[in-house]
Amino acid sequence: MPRELRRFADGLKSDYTAVRAALTLPRSKGKVERGVDYVQSNALKGRAFTSLAAQNRYLLDWETSVADTRIHGTTRQQIKRAFQEREKPALLPLPIERFPCFQEARRKVHRDGHVEVDKAYYSVPPEYVGRSVWVRWDSRLVPIFNGRFEQIAIHARHEPGRFRTADQHIPQKKRSGIERGAAYLLNKANLIRPHAGQWAAQVIHQRGIEAVRVLMGLLSLANRHPGDPRPAGVPGARAGPRRRRWSLQRQVQPGCAHVPDAGRAITVLGAK
Repeated sequence: MPRELRRFADGLKSDYTAVRAALTLPRSKGKVERGVDYVQSNALKGRAFTSLAAQNRYLLDWETSVADTRIHGTTRQQIKRAFQEREKPALLPLPIERFPCFQEARRKVHRDGHVEVDKAYYSVPPEYVGRSVWVRWDSRLVPIFNGRFEQIAIHARHEPGRFRTADQHIPQKKRSGIERGAAYLLNKANLIRPHAGQWAAQVIHQRGIEAVRVLMGLLSLANRHPGDPRPAGVPGARAGPRRRRWSLQRQVQPGCAHVPDAGRAITVLGAK
């Protein structure tokens, strides 16, 4: 379905009910009223007003005394009586929200999993990276649809230059250690050596949330020295910060059963 027809159909479904006219039966079709022409040729023709307020007062009186009391040329019924008896009881309450007024466009999902709308960026599920999606936006919301026009994401409108990223749209492998939490880092420390896991548990117990960055430093150290053959008693590990740095590095070396003091190690890992 073309975009314009789909937008029109969505608008009809939200606030109107479409009734199909019977084939070969013109009488079943809706009547086209000439409201504007009727007012111009009947109420306003040949008249001038000193102000808009004076014109509105005259039109209100004309509508009540002339337009509503006339007999309709097609139905042969009085306008006001037909409205009160048949049309008014069938009216539904006004919708709670305003009639949808939005912009719509096709967008290609960037490599970072976001689409751009008015210089702001909104996330979509990772399987849509590199594909085209439909985006609708108004002053409050930005819903996003796939090619079958099924909604795949919705975001609150954001100011230009900012990102809206839903947690479920971030692939697990893209999450940083801080986002995954202390439990994830503790499990990673246990994979280095059992004693490294014990030390990491001590750090978490002593420092709480501040230990997260310390554990990230430990994992970074393990990645930089995956199989350092240097023995524990190295001549260069004699004094100061270098000595304590090597005490941490020994956590990731095979055959080391020493667990350094967590308080001292935190200071070293946190220092530049």
